[in-house]
Amino acid sequence: MKKVLTIVVPAYNVEKYLKNCLDSFVDVNILNSIEILVVDDGSTDKTADIAKSYEKKYPNSFRLLSKENGGHGSTINYAIPRATGKYFKVVDGDDWVDKKHLPAFINLLKNTNSDVISNDFNLVDDKSKKVTKRRKAVKNNYHYNREWGFAEAVMEPVITIHSMTVKTQILKDNPIKLDENCFYEDQEYIMYPIPYCTSITFSPIPLYQYRLGRSGQSVDIKMMIKRHSQHMRVLDSLFKYNDEHSELPTYKKKYLERGIAEAVDDEYQIFLAKGSREKNVDELISFDRKLKCEHPGIYNACQRKSVWLIRKTNYKIFPLGAWIYKIFRG
Repeated sequence: MKKVLTIVVPAYNVEKYLKNCLDSFVDVNILNSIEILVVDDGSTDKTADIAKSYEKKYPNSFRLLSKENGGHGSTINYAIPRATGKYFKVVDGDDWVDKKHLPAFINLLKNTNSDVISNDFNLVDDKSKKVTKRRKAVKNNYHYNREWGFAEAVMEPVITIHSMTVKTQILKDNPIKLDENCFYEDQEYIMYPIPYCTSITFSPIPLYQYRLGRSGQSVDIKMMIKRHSQHMRVLDSLFKYNDEHSELPTYKKKYLERGIAEAVDDEYQIFLAKGSREKNVDELISFDRKLKCEHPGIYNACQRKSVWLIRKTNYKIFPLGAWIYKIFRG
């Protein structure tokens, strides 16, 4: 049977979480419709052994792919040419899906031909295991459960990696390759297919369960400071990609710039978290001015109030902003 969905599980030293992740895909009603590619990224714990046990038990659905360590982006790059499903979705090894929603989601994929599916997902606290927030795929509920072009999609929130499911053939047929050996390449994964997509369906199914609060997560601000150069590396790749697609239709160009601007907004948060030392302030000002000069569309698409205030006051409020950030987020 042709697989409807390929689920890629990037897995690096996630023995503590992987069983919970893989169990969430085991539903006999839909197991023949999906393939799960567990990409072991050079783990040194029992990650590969756990994945191998699922491959032995469910040989028609689970596959273990082992490779040298190359980072999250490398696992996706590695999986794309090996995927056989109609659609492609990434579920990190320390996250999972809500099994009770999986049959409805597979049914949706069987009955649509949209290039992209964007659906709701839940944020789940690591300690309490309780859902702390449901992130909706749309602001306007009217856009649920129907296919739209990107002229309409530009009015809705930018797709996240947790909400995104994309046609596998789009990833295979186009020059889509993520940065390797670094973090924060998620934004590349959700932006790079956009120039090649024409349709999107929004779904309220809260399939993905995103674990928050785990120690050492890449989204932790202390880790983002430590890996600031990697974040900047990804931004440079996104800026280059945006320049290479300067001839896109206006609505799609606007969507691409909005998506990149969300990564830029995070860059300002890193600057705020690093404090008000003169060198840091100078680097922020240089970054902001260069962005305005070289990428005005992305510059104007930045939405966070803190960024607006920093610019509106000609950077004078930055030391106060850094202090407030340290008090409430440090």
